[in-house]
Amino acid sequence: MATQDGFYLENDSGILHRGLKCAGVITPPQNVTDQQSTFDVIVVGAGYTGLTAGRDLCISGFKVLLLEARDRIGGRTYTVDVGGHLYEMGGTWVHWNQPHVYREMSRYRQASLSTSHIESGAGLNYHSTVLEGKAGKMDPETAHKLAEKAFRMLCDVDGKLGRRVIPYPHDPHYSPEAKQWETMSVAQRLEQIRADLTGEEVSLLKSSLSSICGADMDNAGFFDVLRWWALGGYSMDGVYETGDQFKIAAGQSSFARCFFDEALRTRNLTYAFKTTITSIQDLKNRVVVNGKWTAGRVICTVPLNVLHKVNFEPALSPNKTAVANINQGAKFHLEVSGPALRSWSGAAWPVKRQCHGAGDGLTPDGNTHLVFFGSNQDFSSPELDGRDFVADCKDLHEMDVKKTIWHNWSKDPFAEGAWCMFAPDSSFKHLEALQQRAGNVLFANSDWAVGWRGFIDGAIERGALAAYDVSFDLRASNIESKI
Repeated sequence: MATQDGFYLENDSGILHRGLKCAGVITPPQNVTDQQSTFDVIVVGAGYTGLTAGRDLCISGFKVLLLEARDRIGGRTYTVDVGGHLYEMGGTWVHWNQPHVYREMSRYRQASLSTSHIESGAGLNYHSTVLEGKAGKMDPETAHKLAEKAFRMLCDVDGKLGRRVIPYPHDPHYSPEAKQWETMSVAQRLEQIRADLTGEEVSLLKSSLSSICGADMDNAGFFDVLRWWALGGYSMDGVYETGDQFKIAAGQSSFARCFFDEALRTRNLTYAFKTTITSIQDLKNRVVVNGKWTAGRVICTVPLNVLHKVNFEPALSPNKTAVANINQGAKFHLEVSGPALRSWSGAAWPVKRQCHGAGDGLTPDGNTHLVFFGSNQDFSSPELDGRDFVADCKDLHEMDVKKTIWHNWSKDPFAEGAWCMFAPDSSFKHLEALQQRAGNVLFANSDWAVGWRGFIDGAIERGALAAYDVSFDLRASNIESKI
C-alpha cells in the first residue's frame, strides 16, 4: 500500500511522484463503528509514543481508541520502498545503548541491524568539502581527526569531557552547573572556542552541527548538543555510533507494525486513521475528543510544534506552548549511478540546502544510496525542492542522480519540524511543564523525553510512562468505585 506521504523525483524524466509504498499504511483505515463512542482510554497519535502507550494499555485489558491524522503508523518515522530498496524518511537510527528502543527490538525479534559504514575503503574513499566557498578533498581519516578535535573542544566544558556537567545523561538537570550551559546557543559556544581552532576545523564542526541542529546555530540550544554528547558516551565517535549508524534491517515501518499488530491481537484496540484531532474537552468525569468520542483518560502525543492546532478545554497552561522545536532540518535520499560513491562523504559550510552527506550502501540496481542532511528553510515547492537540493549536492561532487526521495517535515501539517532541538533557556524552564498532565489529559511525545529526546527511544520512553500512569489511575478509580 502507498501512503499519502513522501516525494520521489525521477531525475532523468523530471516526473514527481507523491505518496510512496509503505508497510505502515493501515487498511482498512478504521474499524470504529458509529455505535462505539465510549472507551477507557483515547490515544491521540500513532507515532511510536502512541503505539507504545496503546499497546501497553491494550495488553493490560483496557479498551483503547487510537486516533491518527495520517493514513499510516509511525508519525515522524516511516519506511518507503522505491524500486525494491528501503528508504527511512524520518527517524532511523537505533543502538543497543538506547534502552527503551532496544528492549522493544529484542521483544519483537527485530534486533537484526544494517549499517552504512560497512563500505569503508571501497570506491571513491574520500571526503569532499565546500568550506567558505572553497572546494577541497581530504582522506576520511584526516576529516575525522579535524572534526573530532573540534567537537571534543566544543563539549569539554568542564575539563572532564562534560562528565561533571551531565554525569547522568538520562537526568540532564542533575548538576547545578548544567544551568549556565543551558542558556547558551550553539553559536555562542562556538565563539568561546573559535580562537583555538583552525578555519577548516571550525567549518567542519559547523557542518556536523548543522546536520544535528537543522542549520540554525544562532537559535539552537547548546545544551541539547551537550546532551547528545553525554548520551553518546562523551565522544564524537559515540555520538555518531549511537545516533547515526545502525538501522533496523527490516525498516522502521515493519518495526512499528509489531506494536500495532500486538495491540490489535488483544481485541482491545479500536482505531481511526485519516482522522484529524481538532478538540479535546476535559469535563472532569470524562474527556471528549472531537465532540464525538469519550474516555476516562486521553493520552495526547501531538508533537510540540502543532500542539496549538488542537483546541483544549480548559485551555493549556502557557508553559506548554511557550517553547518550540526549532529544528527545520532536511533529510534527502539520492540514488546515484554506479557503486563508486558508496564510501564517499562530503560536508559544506555555510549551508544553502545541504550540509552533509555520505554513502549508505547499494540499491538493487547496483547504484549508490546517498543520505544527505541540510535545511528546509529555503524550500518552496516539491517540484523545485528535489532539483535544488541535488544541485547543491553536485557542488560537493559530480554525480549522476537517478532518484531523489524525501519528506519535507517543516511543511508537514502534523509535524512542522524534524527531530526535536530546543532553543537556549528552554529545558530548565519548560521541560517539566511539558511533561505534566492537565486533569484527565496526559501528554507524551519524544519532544519532551528526558533521555533520547527527539529519538525513537525517547518516544517509547514517554509512551510507556504515560501508559503506566493511566493504568494506575484507572485501576485505582475502579477500586474506589467498588468500595
